[in-house]
Amino acid sequence: MNSQLREKAIRLRLDKRASYSEISKILKVSKSTLSYWLKDFPLNKEEILELRRKCWSKGEASREKYRLTMRTKKEDFAREMYSEKFEKMKNFSKDSFFTAGLMLYLAEGAKKKESAIVLANTDYRVIKFFIKWLKEFMTIIPKDLRIQLHLYENMDIQKEVIFWIRALGLKKSQIYKPSIRKLQKGSFTYGESYRHGTCSLYAFGVKKTTELLMSIKAFVDLYLK
Repeated sequence: MNSQLREKAIRLRLDKRASYSEISKILKVSKSTLSYWLKDFPLNKEEILELRRKCWSKGEASREKYRLTMRTKKEDFAREMYSEKFEKMKNFSKDSFFTAGLMLYLAEGAKKKESAIVLANTDYRVIKFFIKWLKEFMTIIPKDLRIQLHLYENMDIQKEVIFWIRALGLKKSQIYKPSIRKLQKGSFTYGESYRHGTCSLYAFGVKKTTELLMSIKAFVDLYLK
């Protein structure tokens, strides 16, 4: 139930640009709960001014302005941190890239398959990063890769197929038939524009799979000693 209410709250915010008070009245959800659910979806300055023009209480507009101010400060701090870390990481060695790929696969990859490297994620950037890593360190070229999408029945399947192919720079011939899942009771509808399902990336070969898994094992064993 909470997941459904949260999704409705996000939709009201994104589609209707509704205020916390409006959403609270419609969904019967406390503003403190909405503050957590909608922290990443503040109203902009023009929308806050519109609240005032509509004769909303000064307190309501002030609360929205405060949330926007805090969001702006957070984003400014994030940009500052990004620039600082980006400059620092530019000097990292190639070994850092290699290690990052090992740890990514240790966390997200399939460790029990003997003849296939399989990595699944909902973020296309993670998959794209690993495609580059495979090419760099495993000499596995993109044209030899395959992907399968795990989508939900209420999604625009063809649209999501196109999204992943373009995002990863692959061809339609490299994608298997998508796996379509039924919605579970109490789950999100997964129809939002920022959801694209899960993508599983496949690279086949016993030797390459063994090389990757043993590299991970050697790295972990080394630092556990």
